[in-house]
Amino acid sequence: MPDDTNCRCKCPRCTIRSLRGPAVIITLGILFLLNEMHGDYLSIHHTWPVVLVVLGIVSLASSLAPMDGHIETPVNTVPPIPPQGPLPGQSR
Repeated sequence: MPDDTNCRCKCPRCTIRSLRGPAVIITLGILFLLNEMHGDYLSIHHTWPVVLVVLGIVSLASSLAPMDGHIETPVNTVPPIPPQGPLPGQSR
């Protein structure tokens, strides 16, 4: 029997959304590399808006992507506690 507790959604929207973190890390790495290579002209102080642009592009692409085959994550993953009667020693 397959285990559905660790299934991830593979729809285009969730796939694009999962690229947000790696896109920011790569962008920051490129900006720091340019800072080291070209000095003050391309310093991180002047190029930090590029990170916001990358975040905006990924968010826009995610919101425009279809949700075909989307798997909804359950909100409450803890099973409900069954109701119990009164504890011993308590009156009804």
